[in-house]
Amino acid sequence: MSALLTARDVRHLRTGAHFLACTIDPTAIYVYAEMIEKAMENRALELISIDELAPDDLVVAVGMVTQGLLIADMPPVGDEFIGCIRAIEATLGRQVRAIYSLAAANINGIVPLMVGLQSSLPVIDSDPMGRVFPLISQTTLNIGHVRISPIALMGVTGERAVVEAENPRRAETLVRALVTEMGGWAATAMYPCSAGQMREHGVHGSISRMIRIGEILDAETSVERKFQQLAEFLGATRIARARVSHIEGLSRPSDLGLPALPSSVTLLDERSGQIIRLEIQNEILLVLVDGAIAAAVPDIVSLLNSEHGTVVNIDDVRVGDVIDVLKIRAAAQWYSEAGLDLAEPKAFGIPVEHPRRQHA
Repeated sequence: MSALLTARDVRHLRTGAHFLACTIDPTAIYVYAEMIEKAMENRALELISIDELAPDDLVVAVGMVTQGLLIADMPPVGDEFIGCIRAIEATLGRQVRAIYSLAAANINGIVPLMVGLQSSLPVIDSDPMGRVFPLISQTTLNIGHVRISPIALMGVTGERAVVEAENPRRAETLVRALVTEMGGWAATAMYPCSAGQMREHGVHGSISRMIRIGEILDAETSVERKFQQLAEFLGATRIARARVSHIEGLSRPSDLGLPALPSSVTLLDERSGQIIRLEIQNEILLVLVDGAIAAAVPDIVSLLNSEHGTVVNIDDVRVGDVIDVLKIRAAAQWYSEAGLDLAEPKAFGIPVEHPRRQHA
């Protein structure tokens, strides 16, 4: 069912997008949410289900790809995504009927709302990740063998490019190189596909889920009540409530555009005596409890302040902080053989298999 979103929904969406990413720097999420709220003052924003489109309708993912430059340092001027959508239409000779988010968290969780306002295109309540991953090739559409290209990009300086590449990994390499040359970020449109393909291979209810998460976390209720509601709604589990005892930067190399400077956080559960270790590359990829795997990407791991129930940014973690470490299961596609090939710890340079594969 279609719905008209309000400024209140945008604020909750912002919180939900922050929670599901537990990102290092959420500034861009909040900057973009403010831009959307201002743009919504005299305009309505339509959120639709994928089932409301005809199977052959052309739909396209919109999202930011960054390579070194924080979006908040040089935000978009407004026409970048429209230019990308027009380039896709010109390349394919077809009109785009609706847009969807490249990811269901962080800045890309809310980008489609602004693009919908600018283009008057409806926004689909679906995405091809069900969370956020650093690589544009890490999608459920890729798992389903849906083409990633043509990919249209427009950068900080207004320069544009269209990439045609059959192999998603090769597309990744080309796009990252272009983004660097374009100034550090680019607006992109990619994965042009039919609504039928998106219905079959996408993750659905993405935006409404983030809004509901925001409603829970923004409410004036106790931390335990918030966790209870997250458990009921998401199936979230609390791995530990623990105090940060050590933070370190690591020298493990990264590859293919993966975030550099990975780090590790060690916590102590003072009630049980358990030692919790978080392995981080922009997001939390692995959680060990006394050396055993408690969560591993593609699982979603987020941190909440144990006193207020607010999202804890990774770069704000300090020795002595007491934090709730939460685990949420990702979309089912990610636990298939093909999904784990794309998104288990090994895909990030950590020589560990996901427990699901170990027990297969």
